[in-house]
Amino acid sequence: MIKYIFGPKTQLIHGNHRSEDQDMNSHAFPIVQTSTFRFNSTEEGKRIFSGKSHHDAYSRISNPNHRFLEERLCILEGGQAAQVFDSGMTAIKVLFMSLLRSGNEIVAHRSLYGGTDALLKELTQFGIKTHFVDAKNIQNVFRAITEKTKLIFLETPSNPTLDICDFEAIKKELLDQDEDLLIAVDNTFATPCNQKPLQLGADIVVESLTKYINGLGNYIGGAIITSKELMDKIWERYHASGGMMDPETASRISTNMMTLYDRMNCHNRNGKIVANFLTNKIDVKKVYYPGLSSHPNHDVARRLMTGFGGVVSFELKEEEKSSIFLDQLASDRNSGKGIISLSVSLGSVDSLICCPALSTHLSLTPESRAAQGISDGLVRFSAGIEDVEDIIYSLERGFRAINGGENW
Repeated sequence: MIKYIFGPKTQLIHGNHRSEDQDMNSHAFPIVQTSTFRFNSTEEGKRIFSGKSHHDAYSRISNPNHRFLEERLCILEGGQAAQVFDSGMTAIKVLFMSLLRSGNEIVAHRSLYGGTDALLKELTQFGIKTHFVDAKNIQNVFRAITEKTKLIFLETPSNPTLDICDFEAIKKELLDQDEDLLIAVDNTFATPCNQKPLQLGADIVVESLTKYINGLGNYIGGAIITSKELMDKIWERYHASGGMMDPETASRISTNMMTLYDRMNCHNRNGKIVANFLTNKIDVKKVYYPGLSSHPNHDVARRLMTGFGGVVSFELKEEEKSSIFLDQLASDRNSGKGIISLSVSLGSVDSLICCPALSTHLSLTPESRAAQGISDGLVRFSAGIEDVEDIIYSLERGFRAINGGENW
């Protein structure tokens, strides 16, 4: 008899129908808000702390709400094991510190979130060096690999210039060369609805759950999703070091992510419409969106991705007017004349906009920003799921402001 396999949306809502973590038949998974758990015997406690049993002992280490969320992340990403943390940056830090040692090296794409870029540079004090390269050209990656390289780290699409790195091709060439290197992909911008790196050759996925996966802009979290073998290594070194997610936060994100597929369909649609709208604005010099045929890696994006998300970055022709543009949008939002919030983060149901050079990447030197293609006039826009006509209307008010026109 052929076993029926439920679709991804159904699995995300129902999981695998197991209930060993529940002692009641509640419809919704309960929040297990406890700091510690009882042992039935000293022998059971010994087995738990020796790693021979995976029952809960202390919520700083594990909790049923963590496992409920982790199970669904594995369903989404096609992974074997997951671990959730209190933020995306904690997840990335744990990834680096658990799998790398002094003397190891990383090859990373040169365009990364500002916090990740700063963390990689801080690792030098622990003897871990990072080679930043333009990984859009995979030969740059291979030229940077040395005998000390242990990890290739990529954001794709990248933050904020939406570069596309072909991790599938990199992995194939690594296998052809018999190179035993790990590839980690930050999948936050794409989400597993649009891209599944683990099924395309990546070894590890990190996600900022704060963004699309939670989607409502009210909880912060991060996750690592990978194979059981690699997760055992991560768990062995870092399971007791803290940085775990609060059980209530895990519960709320688990609930919010049940609508992820439907939300992403709308984000994908609105992102594409906004990208096309921006390409026709005379005040815009360049639009960054992998769903546009003009994107330099559009063909790679089409192979790796099934949708292109809601983040669109663009450069104004007169970069000194970026503050006028953004301040108008902020004023309109505050007065009820527009719907776009001047705010960092992305992937929320409401539209957000920021200038990376003045916010998320402000900590980088001007030279570092320039190397990543981040000008002072670069604007990052995260299209929400509002009626797209209202998004366009709100953006138009910003463009009218930079041209000195009266808004309607």
